[in-house]
Amino acid sequence: MPDRFAEIESFVTIAQSSNLSEAARRLGLSLAATSRRLSQLEQRLGVLLVRRNSRHFSLTDEGSLLYERAGHALTAIEEAETDLMRRSTEASGTLRIVTTIDAGRARLAPLFHEYALLHPDVTLHLETSDQPATSMIGSGHDIAICFDPPADSALMMKRLADNPRLLCAAPAYLDRRGRPSRTADLAGHNKIVVGASQGELWRRIMGGAAGWRLTLNTNDAELARAWALEGSGIGIKSLWEVQEDLENGRLEPVLPDLSLPPSTIAALYLPGQLNSPKVRSCLNFLARRLRGS
Repeated sequence: MPDRFAEIESFVTIAQSSNLSEAARRLGLSLAATSRRLSQLEQRLGVLLVRRNSRHFSLTDEGSLLYERAGHALTAIEEAETDLMRRSTEASGTLRIVTTIDAGRARLAPLFHEYALLHPDVTLHLETSDQPATSMIGSGHDIAICFDPPADSALMMKRLADNPRLLCAAPAYLDRRGRPSRTADLAGHNKIVVGASQGELWRRIMGGAAGWRLTLNTNDAELARAWALEGSGIGIKSLWEVQEDLENGRLEPVLPDLSLPPSTIAALYLPGQLNSPKVRSCLNFLARRLRGS
């Protein structure tokens, strides 16, 4: 079966040369092999493409038509190959990132803006979602950023930074119910919980204290923050989520010397995605900036 691409490539080179000998040199072929490729192409198409004799050659009308169209096609192929080779080493193209709603949008937004300035050939597409992080990668996103992702054997995880956690409540609630000075004092307070993992953390905080219970439960971190702001109880929140509330006095720390395990800020991605320069450069940038912030 003839190599149709090689025949077309040879014909375009012949058309761009002054004679067959020059075309053969440019193709790295013998004169006989070059002439044979041209003859095979003419036989396959059923038309004469080149008028040739021992001294010179010229394109027929059919040859000129093929040269015009094939020349453009080969140029497009060469440009595509060059672009793909560049993309294999430089960050470019569309980078689709999704983050959970509670993963600190205010903190992430300026970082993505900074990344975009550093990588002008990358188009960022950022979404927020209340869906589990492990389900977001399979919907066309390159990276999912979230807090404390569950283990998922189908996904790779890169830890970006630790996010300190603390107990906090609205000043009005603490004025009304009292400010705990030791963990045992928490027993009589309303406790706001997000998910089973926070429930377990509350149990660890309370230790062997008796007569306490979890008061408000939700799987929505924003709702838990709203409950705390409204004075419904004491919550476990990450610094990312409530730093502005603390600075503005809407919330205040409870037992500030109590050491809680930090939340993990992580990025999830599919195996093999680190081969993509845009994914690799973004993950490295976020880890560098978040750990330094």
